[in-house]
Amino acid sequence: MRRRQLAIEVPRRRDALVGAQPAARPPRTPSTAAPTGTRHRFQATAGMVTGAAGRVNAAIAAPPRRRNVRAFRQRPLVYGAMLTYAIASVGLMASHQVGITSEHVILLGLVGFAVVGRARPFVWDWLPFLFVAVMFEDLTAVGAKLAGGVHDIAPILFEKTMLGGVVATTWLQDRIGTGVLAHWFWIVLSSEYLFHFAAPLVAGLWLWLRHRDRFGSFVGAYMLVMTTGFIVYLLYPEMPPWLAAQRGHLPPVHRYVVETLQSLGGFGNFYAGADPEPNAAMPSLHVSVPLIIACAVVATKGWRLRRNWLWMLYPATLSFGVVYLGEHYVVDVVVGIVLGTGCFAVAEAGRLLGSRRQLPVPAPQRSD
Repeated sequence: MRRRQLAIEVPRRRDALVGAQPAARPPRTPSTAAPTGTRHRFQATAGMVTGAAGRVNAAIAAPPRRRNVRAFRQRPLVYGAMLTYAIASVGLMASHQVGITSEHVILLGLVGFAVVGRARPFVWDWLPFLFVAVMFEDLTAVGAKLAGGVHDIAPILFEKTMLGGVVATTWLQDRIGTGVLAHWFWIVLSSEYLFHFAAPLVAGLWLWLRHRDRFGSFVGAYMLVMTTGFIVYLLYPEMPPWLAAQRGHLPPVHRYVVETLQSLGGFGNFYAGADPEPNAAMPSLHVSVPLIIACAVVATKGWRLRRNWLWMLYPATLSFGVVYLGEHYVVDVVVGIVLGTGCFAVAEAGRLLGSRRQLPVPAPQRSD
């Protein structure tokens, strides 16, 4: 009886202990419940955007370290290209008796600051992009006075000789036509063509935030491409197909970039009138720049992975697009591909050489 009584009391004690525990929390009311559905996704997206903005701001405003040496010694290839262009531009302007423009003064100031100045890493990294923008304005301001005779007939004859008597631009526009599908086709290509101006900044920002060790070689390749292209524009001004058609050298050619912008808000005339030096078709920098972007991405992600080579579709589609849109001849595209490949190879070789020089040298072992 005693054992039986204990067996009965034990469960009672357990029940008492269980009853002493705090009561479970009441279920949340609908007003305090966790957000679900669209509201939850919106808050998650807002949190991701806020976090990304905070990381970018922290990286720009408070870089991990300062550079105690001048920018010219940090990246001699990049700033050497800036100095080379400044010297060449001074020589061209002096030989042609052209006055110094305000853009040229800014160029010289940027180069001087790069040689003797000191600044935070973000300034040194992004100064070349500012230099290229000012260099473009400098080119358009004095290009018409410095450039020689415009080549208008020779590119047409060369293309007809190479392609069996046809010009690729007029042949493509005649075959594709002007239907509804063709209309959307040239809208897509025109959008890709116009993204050319923002693409280097987007690619540079990605490399600067994620792969800082490859940012310098990308900027070096970009500087080499733009500098070489601008110099060729001065030495060999070439009339694009759309302008050659307006002058009567070719059958009518649609300039689809202008027509697309005109249909999307009337910006076509503004875009067409914003280029004071239209005779800058050789080489096609709209192909060279996407090529170095694609090469930089593939090199960063890995050359051996086949899926990374899909990035080469970017310069490939633009190579077709600039011809179809009436902006370039085929030879301009070929030279642009060669220029982009060569400049990226030079910049990448400079990066590899610099990384080898920075490798620590093992201390010699003492012989007993």
